[in-house]
Amino acid sequence: MTGVTLITGGASGIGRLHALRLAKKGKTVAIIDLNQEGLSEVSGQHSCINAFSCDVTDHGALSRTITEIEQTLGEIDALIVCAAIMPGGELAKTEPAKTIKVMQINYGGMVNATSIVLSKMLPRARGDVIIYGSTAGIVPIDRFGAYGATKAAVNHYAKVLMNENRNKGIRFQLVCPPAVDTPLISQVANDGPDFLKNGQTSISQMVTPEAVVDSVERALEAGREINYPGRGKLIELAYRAFPNIVRWVSNR
Repeated sequence: MTGVTLITGGASGIGRLHALRLAKKGKTVAIIDLNQEGLSEVSGQHSCINAFSCDVTDHGALSRTITEIEQTLGEIDALIVCAAIMPGGELAKTEPAKTIKVMQINYGGMVNATSIVLSKMLPRARGDVIIYGSTAGIVPIDRFGAYGATKAAVNHYAKVLMNENRNKGIRFQLVCPPAVDTPLISQVANDGPDFLKNGQTSISQMVTPEAVVDSVERALEAGREINYPGRGKLIELAYRAFPNIVRWVSNR
């Protein structure tokens, strides 16, 4: 059996693009999502793509699904964590349950997938783990607090995880893009920050999924553990140097 790439959130957006690219190269891919229509559409495009319906926030169900993937397709030698939702709105006006749900999916789902797969990779001393964080977890942005909080947690978790597992045969990458032109943007268009409606500010512009995936592939081969596609690095550096200015620009 050949190695398998597991992609959470593989039914749309960046996860979908990763799946299609890898399949085109002959890689066996397993995509996990709850979007049934998307799962069918993506898996129907290539015989190397295998669809699995599972809720990433359910640790038990996810563990069983991952076991099924390894039993039927082969060892998972790469994990790409993309599953996320992106609601907007002011925190004080958002139901707590909605804010908590975002954290359960974006952060909890990432923790579940990463911990389950990593427990299989570490004894083998090989594998790639790619986790999608965001510059939204670096710069506090009004009407984007629920999503930003999850990505701040993801960014921090990934950085510590890398340090704790250095020299154990695993290649890690934390991806911190700025806004990406994917279907997620539609979730935040009405009540999120204004810059997402036109895709750019003075320091940031929306990047394409293709540009992000290109950067992930290059960074993995180069051994770069933290990857800032597009103007992601500029945003991170600018916020360190001029936090008030960057916040003002981002909240215009």
